[in-house]
Amino acid sequence: MSINKLNEQPSLASRRKTPWHLFLVVFFFVLIYLVGLYDYVSIHINNLNYINSIPAKGNVAEYFSNYPGFFSFLWTIHVFGGLIAGALLLFRNKRAVWISLAVVISKLSLDLLTFLFRNRWEVFGPQISITDITFSLITVGFFFYCKVMAKKGILI
Repeated sequence: MSINKLNEQPSLASRRKTPWHLFLVVFFFVLIYLVGLYDYVSIHINNLNYINSIPAKGNVAEYFSNYPGFFSFLWTIHVFGGLIAGALLLFRNKRAVWISLAVVISKLSLDLLTFLFRNRWEVFGPQISITDITFSLITVGFFFYCKVMAKKGILI
């Protein structure tokens, strides 16, 4: 190791203490996305017990039986990106901002497209649809939280 490396001071960001609320935000966000992962896997493996247990107005099995590949792609980015963003935030990695932005874009795109072209509101009804919209708002909030943490120098 060179002398210069030994004499370098850690950056201000790396010396900042992790705020307690970061752990709370990560726990809450990852918990939500783990539920989303369960939903994602159950739908993709065609778990009919799970699919038929969804309290929807329409036929959920039929809704997902011919689900467009592009929508599935957006859903994949949304679910796995959310979990990755949560892990990156936990480790105070500034890439959490960019990954969470990709998650926001994929979630909002998926919601917009499915509500407009797949009759999501009619199939799932108001309760599940409003829950989905709430998750979208939580995801947007998570992105802004990551952005603020990066701006404050918490993320490195």
